[in-house]
Amino acid sequence: MKTILWIVFFSMCGYLLGRAVVDPTKIRIILFAAISLVFTALSISQPRWVLFGLLIYLPFMGFLRRALIPSSGWSSFDPLVILAPAMIMLLGSYWVYWTYIRRQGIPKDEDTRLFKLVRWMILIDAVQVFNPLQGSLLTGLGGVMFYIVPLFWMVLSRIYLNGRWMKVICGTVCLIGVISALYGLKQIYYGFLNFEESWIDVAGYAALMIGNGSRAFSLYTNAAEYTLYLVISIVIAWVLLLRGTILLRLASVMMLPLLCYAMFMQSQRTPVFLTAFSLAIVTVMSVRRGAARVIITVIVGISLLASFSAITKIQSESALIAHQVNGLANPFDEEHSTALTHLAMFQNGLLHGFQMPIGQGLGITTLAAKMSDTGASSEVDLSNIMISDGIIGGAIYGLIIFEALRMAFREANSSTTGLIILGILLATIGSWSIGGNYSTCAIIWLCIGYLDKITLIRRRELSECVNNGSIVEK
Repeated sequence: MKTILWIVFFSMCGYLLGRAVVDPTKIRIILFAAISLVFTALSISQPRWVLFGLLIYLPFMGFLRRALIPSSGWSSFDPLVILAPAMIMLLGSYWVYWTYIRRQGIPKDEDTRLFKLVRWMILIDAVQVFNPLQGSLLTGLGGVMFYIVPLFWMVLSRIYLNGRWMKVICGTVCLIGVISALYGLKQIYYGFLNFEESWIDVAGYAALMIGNGSRAFSLYTNAAEYTLYLVISIVIAWVLLLRGTILLRLASVMMLPLLCYAMFMQSQRTPVFLTAFSLAIVTVMSVRRGAARVIITVIVGISLLASFSAITKIQSESALIAHQVNGLANPFDEEHSTALTHLAMFQNGLLHGFQMPIGQGLGITTLAAKMSDTGASSEVDLSNIMISDGIIGGAIYGLIIFEALRMAFREANSSTTGLIILGILLATIGSWSIGGNYSTCAIIWLCIGYLDKITLIRRRELSECVNNGSIVEK
């Protein structure tokens, strides 16, 4: 009887699945269900593989969604978008259950200042989900995937990742960065595919156009996420060039020109400035001796000035290159640059936090605000948090930024991975929690979680040395 019931059950499932496949509008739901089932099963016994799988899925998510347009149309409320946040919240719920419901707690010797700040941030964000000022509870729930999910990436990274996994992740990010750079340059020089043009028309993506040229978005959900992914890839490749093995250095030499050129052709000035600043700091920090650091600092400073001077003299008929060069040469000229506009938005965001100390709701500064027409994004994570969470949330988030950077500078002297994390945090400052940058936010907070873990390990090692009476020798 049991065998017969199982046969009937699976036959019905096969029939319903077949009916769903016939309907093209159900393809997205079927893909979501299939991938979710695999990740849910892995989440029980192999959570590391879930994190790694999601890091691979997120960069290709935008391409997958656009490729389905000819067969199933386009919808802003796509289940494929919530797949990764749902899996992270599932893994995070395991941690919440065992820590707070089963009351296992967090031992004092396994806690850090940064981890405490992150837990407070999660609590404040959870409360802000129900803030009526954002117009709709759905807006608040939508904000969860943009603010709470990144924090859970940090928690899960702290629990599950180790040095070997971080090396694999860094290599994978570089590989995906190269693939996306090639595809992005293809979009610039050879145009978009038919389903990509359909998406541009449906989404009304006017920000892509620069004169008679168009920015690329490659495999990602938007051009900004693509550019930021290139920035992270450049930082990793540069550190491997400084501290890697011979094979890694050769690979970096081949990757860096492509990655840098692809980023330059995005015609976005802020990533160029931040990447140059990050690479300069990383280069100086890679030298451990004081006298050598002074010499390297001088060399790096001269190199940066010479590079920017050379870039500003480039003349090209390409609208993207001309726009980039004019912006770099005139960073505070309103005709050629939007730096002052972004600065004003950042200042207004901070001011809103003081004007509304209790915050205006978690989702109001995210894409979820479209559900209630109450959008108020300032395009910088700190000021966005001030708007959404108020003064207390903004202060805690500011402390998280400070503590993460402090720990990164300390760890950069001890390991190559620490140097990579420092470079990533500096190059992406202001974009750690920007809604819509799904793949890059995951990488950034995963790095912060591992940084917190390795700092805890260093503290334990120091404590053991003290207990063994060998602190002087150590």
